[in-house]
Amino acid sequence: VKLPLVRAVSKVSERRPANVGRGGGNKPQILVVEDNKSVADHIAGLFAGSFGVSVASNGEDGFSMALDIVPDLIITDLMMPGTDGFEFCRNVRNNEVIDHIPIIIVTAKIQQKERMRGFEAGADAFLTKPFDSDELRILVDNQLERHRNLRMKFSCNGLSSAPVGEEQMSEQENRFLAKASDIVLSLMESRRLDVPTIAQKLCMSPRQLHRKIVALTGAPPSSFILNVRMQRACALMRAYPGWTVEEIADKCGFDHVTSFYHSFKKVYGLTPSEYRRKML
Repeated sequence: VKLPLVRAVSKVSERRPANVGRGGGNKPQILVVEDNKSVADHIAGLFAGSFGVSVASNGEDGFSMALDIVPDLIITDLMMPGTDGFEFCRNVRNNEVIDHIPIIIVTAKIQQKERMRGFEAGADAFLTKPFDSDELRILVDNQLERHRNLRMKFSCNGLSSAPVGEEQMSEQENRFLAKASDIVLSLMESRRLDVPTIAQKLCMSPRQLHRKIVALTGAPPSSFILNVRMQRACALMRAYPGWTVEEIADKCGFDHVTSFYHSFKKVYGLTPSEYRRKML
């Protein structure tokens, strides 16, 4: 099915959509940045049933909307007034809140020179107009599946083993997770391990942090925080074998040692004492 000249689409938001989260009944989010309304409506219509779709008519609005909703994927035109597709991609890749989001450029101008400029600006894939609708769907599915696989590898490796998915994640993604881990560690003993405080330290809103952490790890910030604490507990048990479990729990920000026991067993399937015996 080739791209029609005009196609009406219902229930496509030109502002922030109602369903912006993950989990529950919420849908994954796609942001379409396209100045041609008929093309934007057609693309949005292809995904409106399975995704929450937002539409921006230019690069400036698209960037603001991306920061607001932190979508799972962006589809953008290349030739737009003001901020074009190249600059839009660079703006996304240079912002820590949204630099992980896959970007597909759909454009009529697709010479090799433009393709290379697009990849250098941070695009993940290109599609030429007029395009086949099924091809775009497959391209979107492939990009989302690749990111799902990265999250699955992250979740399997956890933060308890060596560097987390370092060979699969981009430099920016690893740098963000390292920064987030450092902030969790710095707040541990002060008992300020809540999402709003960590988000503030990262210059994000709590919702932006939630979307970012879920996108990179497949789990909410609470699970990320717990894994960092447990990693710290293991490191302390190895470094200070004479410390009591109560001392380890206190250094990891737990007020009650029973909570530490339950959390440790939840992550590792072992109690702290069993873990220590395995270390010997």
